[in-house]
Amino acid sequence: MFKALNSNNQIILKNFSYLTLMKFFNIGVKIVLAAYLIRILGSEKYGLITWLDSVIQYFIMIVNFGFNIYAAKYIVENKNKSTKINEIVSSIFIIKGCLFIFSLICVLFLGSFETFSAYKRLLLLLMFSGIGEVLFPVWFFQGTENLKPATIIVFLTRLFLLVGTVIFVNSQYDLLSYILLFVSSSLLMGGFGIFYLFKYYNIRIVLLPISKLIHYFRESLPFFIGRFLSLVFNFGTIFFIGKFCLLEQVTGFDTGLKIVMLGVIPFEMLQQAVFPTISRTKNKKLLKNLVYVSFIVGVFIGSIIFLMADYFMVWFGGEEMLQFAPSLKLLAILSPFVSLTFILGTCSLVAFGFYREYNFSLIFTSIVYMLILIVLYFTGKINFWNLIYLRVFGDVLMALIRLFYSFKRKTIIA
Repeated sequence: MFKALNSNNQIILKNFSYLTLMKFFNIGVKIVLAAYLIRILGSEKYGLITWLDSVIQYFIMIVNFGFNIYAAKYIVENKNKSTKINEIVSSIFIIKGCLFIFSLICVLFLGSFETFSAYKRLLLLLMFSGIGEVLFPVWFFQGTENLKPATIIVFLTRLFLLVGTVIFVNSQYDLLSYILLFVSSSLLMGGFGIFYLFKYYNIRIVLLPISKLIHYFRESLPFFIGRFLSLVFNFGTIFFIGKFCLLEQVTGFDTGLKIVMLGVIPFEMLQQAVFPTISRTKNKKLLKNLVYVSFIVGVFIGSIIFLMADYFMVWFGGEEMLQFAPSLKLLAILSPFVSLTFILGTCSLVAFGFYREYNFSLIFTSIVYMLILIVLYFTGKINFWNLIYLRVFGDVLMALIRLFYSFKRKTIIA
């Protein structure tokens, strides 16, 4: 028993290490780029990029379709069955390819609306980054508990984006150059990922009957609905700030949110690293300890962000961002609750098979968020601060719902 537990801990530690490196570098590059682009392009143009990206992320979520969560569990359960693995991988690539084409058509249609007509070329270019999402099999690497290749690929492609941006983006007129570099880095990531998959795992793409594709589509549909609605918090807030407020405020909110998300990276990585092991072992004691540690450390990180908000905003965005330090102090409240949300989501509810409860937490919170947003709209009270208050409320509500179901289903009661 001890040896088995020790082996599981070794797997968790290895996966956690690679995931943390991958995420820290990924987010770290984004923060460095944000600081650079705000200074070079200006806060308004950087706000425009962020606003357009918030739109594209909804279509990227359509392309991913919940497979990044559910497919990893499929791979864990069948990783010694080569025929089944070929079936799973083939179905996911086929479905994601079809969803990308659908999303591309939707973006072309979206460009005909007045709100987006001036930016339709930029939207279309950004959408091509979705090809990388189709091809990069992070769900496969996570399911096989081998995250080293994914980490190396992310490192190389983000380094390409960082170096390319410093070389080719040198004035406020280089917005298009940055978008081309961003899309190219995504395509490279997808290309490297699928090359490694076929070269080292002997995966074969097989033609599947429509009924089989529909089966996998339906299995992931609840996860897609929940994840799609949860984007309201991350990118919906950015979109509505850009729509009803100022692009400079988009930059301020995005900078603050990146700082908070940087602080909770360890918990996001921890839940991804531990998820396959808890799915196999159903270790409630381990899960309970993770919940305690996540909340306590999350409170500590949030306190540091709150106390150093002025310094962080200046460091990451320049003196111009100092005016948004109060918004960062408010967003710092998210740290312990987002930490809990990560652990209680996949490691508690999904790992123990409570998919309905997991998706309910996403769907219910998103519906409440949108209902409040509608009330704010019709009462003329949509503004920068109310949108941030609403964002914080949404994350706190989701964490509490997941905690409730974790107690109710006794996943954290050993």
